[in-house]
Amino acid sequence: MVAEKAKSIAVAIDGSTAAWEAMQRAINMARLLHLPLDVLHVIQLRKAGYFAFIDRHLREDQEAYAKNVLAEAVQRAEKKGVEARTHLLEGEKDPSGAIIEFLEQARGVKFLVLGAHGHGFVGRHLLGSTTERVVREVARKALPVPVLIVPSIKLEEEPESSS
Repeated sequence: MVAEKAKSIAVAIDGSTAAWEAMQRAINMARLLHLPLDVLHVIQLRKAGYFAFIDRHLREDQEAYAKNVLAEAVQRAEKKGVEARTHLLEGEKDPSGAIIEFLEQARGVKFLVLGAHGHGFVGRHLLGSTTERVVREVARKALPVPVLIVPSIKLEEEPESSS
């Protein structure tokens, strides 16, 4: 089996503090290794019910948010002199499936960088469920992509206490 030459560093972001910290680490790695950065954002396709117009509006809102997050990611990478390519992925249940599918198809990803947790109450306190699933699937499928999990050092904004 011939080893493939590394083509990029991949980072999955969702706009959370942990994701931006992972993005910064991925930018640093890409700059040091002289590789481009593949920035992934996953839209979860969910059906609201019988009303198609609600589904369409939910999707439009997710796409608008994703475009803003990806544009911010490109700006951060370019500021550090790193080429960033954005990928808007879609997943039906969980973002981890779309991330794994990207890794399988991309071939040549040197590292995948993920934040330890993302949005959500439980996600702020434990290893994020998406991160955990990606790590498990990379191992199960024996994908040749090391996964770097970046712990969040900065705290998410907490509500002010009323004293």
